[in-house]
Amino acid sequence: MKNYQIHKLFPTPVFHFRVENYQELNTELENYILGLRKKDEKGQKKSNAGGWHSHNFDLTNDNMAKKFAKIFEKFYKNVIINEMGWKYDSNRVDIEGMWSIINKKGSFNIQHNHPNSYLSSAYYVRHPEKSGSIKFFDPREQKSIRSPKIKNYGELSAATVEITPKEGDLLIFPSYLYHAVAENLSEENRIIISFNVDIKYK
Repeated sequence: MKNYQIHKLFPTPVFHFRVENYQELNTELENYILGLRKKDEKGQKKSNAGGWHSHNFDLTNDNMAKKFAKIFEKFYKNVIINEMGWKYDSNRVDIEGMWSIINKKGSFNIQHNHPNSYLSSAYYVRHPEKSGSIKFFDPREQKSIRSPKIKNYGELSAATVEITPKEGDLLIFPSYLYHAVAENLSEENRIIISFNVDIKYK
């Protein structure tokens, strides 16, 4: 029976970009991040379980951090905010926090979201095979409380979706979207950069 239509209401997007010339960028980023870890081996504890989580990059005084922020800026200013249909002043849209996470073998990130911002991201500097996919969770809380058993997984039935990124991939998504990172089962480090985007309104 085909005499019906489906209205897919209130979709939650995950924008998936491929950064040009990422190899050169990733070499710079990896050296920068490893330098930060050398200066601050303890890092901080957030969603990381066993991995190293940097403090926020100094986007005001650190020229390298400012350079990386400028590279990512075009994606959320020129594409995403327009796609979302949000009203904004491009001069009042800023990265309000940028940091790095290094997950060694056995490390992972627990389920979390990023409150007090509009967009969040993950950029993949190093992502060896089996180093951990990113999992997104249905943001409709009631569905996680009680829902039918699933026979066929699809976009209407799935409660979670996993994406296995490649080096040079940039994922940007609404900050309210809960996500987690699977355990790194490889012998190599998984290195990512994350940032949050805020819009200042008068």
